[in-house]
Amino acid sequence: METNTTARQADDALITLFTPPQPADPFPLYETLQSANRVHHSAALGLWALSGYDEVTAFLRMPDTNSGPRAATVLREDWADHPSLRLYLNSMVTLDNPDHGRIRGVAGKVFTPNKIKKMRPAVERLMKGYLAQIEEQAAGGEPVDLVAVLAEPFPVAVISEMLGLPHADGKRFQELADDWSRVWSGLYPEEDLVRADAAVEELTARLQETIDARRAEPRDDLMTSIVQGADEGRLDEDELMALAAFLFTAGFAATTNLIATGVVALIEHPDELRRWREDKSITASAVDELLRHTAHTAATSRITTRPVELGGTEIPEGAHVLALLGAANRDPRKYPDPHRLDLTRDDGPNLSLSAGAHYCMGGNLARIEGAELFPALIDTFSHIEIAGTPERRDTMGLTGFATLPVTLEH
Repeated sequence: METNTTARQADDALITLFTPPQPADPFPLYETLQSANRVHHSAALGLWALSGYDEVTAFLRMPDTNSGPRAATVLREDWADHPSLRLYLNSMVTLDNPDHGRIRGVAGKVFTPNKIKKMRPAVERLMKGYLAQIEEQAAGGEPVDLVAVLAEPFPVAVISEMLGLPHADGKRFQELADDWSRVWSGLYPEEDLVRADAAVEELTARLQETIDARRAEPRDDLMTSIVQGADEGRLDEDELMALAAFLFTAGFAATTNLIATGVVALIEHPDELRRWREDKSITASAVDELLRHTAHTAATSRITTRPVELGGTEIPEGAHVLALLGAANRDPRKYPDPHRLDLTRDDGPNLSLSAGAHYCMGGNLARIEGAELFPALIDTFSHIEIAGTPERRDTMGLTGFATLPVTLEH
């Protein structure tokens, strides 16, 4: 049971977490929520907040909840007038069953773990190319922006190759997708909506060119596969466009934030960095630990369709529930000494890529990219140091860095 004082503190923590700008260090706020109640009802904000690992996991795995972002978006009476919101409402991230299951089924047949594994040679080839470029740029001891030269272009090149999009257009596609994602959280100023609308107009026009080309001349790529799924009647044209845009965005976003936040975490934990350099057999657990340490998506939200009980507390039907992934990943009941980076941690799966039906489809790709990149990066450069002040992302709900100036030495 919460006291009035801790309830107010929990409300204040939630307001701080989700009022722009995002706090650079949200973890004390997560601790406030956990100490108040891991299933916190905020009457003032009209929602329930889950901050415990068990409660968040159980909720995300419930099959009969509805999309919170979708519910929030359609509250705008003019949502149909905005191309960014229309595209968002047709994408898997907001759909409920049966549409979610149908479209994810199409995506799942082309974005399979086996097909992702087959991308390893391409991932390694692209990674080596970017590291060679970085070596050249860093040779004189000048700082380089690791986001601009690696964290963004490398995963964008990988997903572009998988989808069959022109590599030369990758940076522009990534900029447009980033602008579109500004409206995903439902917390955005109107100027971001204008920016997202303009981005989606250009993004969909460019994607339509590729869709038309694959219909005329199929290839061995993911775009051809999803176009064929649409032509077989499993997707309509709006759903096809939304799936193409979403797969591209999901294909780079997780890895971009993993690289940037992972490098910072390793710099801040030199003993763990040294440990990884000396023992590459820990790579799989190391990548998972970097994912846990800083969840790139702060939260996800759902609407209950029936009364549910979590952590001994009953949540009513029709409740707006915020599942705090970042808080769950630092839950001391699940992860001993949760703020410590431990590259051999073995405390079960983290929630950085969500769980249940909406588990991130780009998760396996992000792990493969991280497993190839980090060992090569820390072997190529014996000294990595932050140079200047990194700039954090300003999109609500997404953590990470917009810039990360570093110096790199052999």
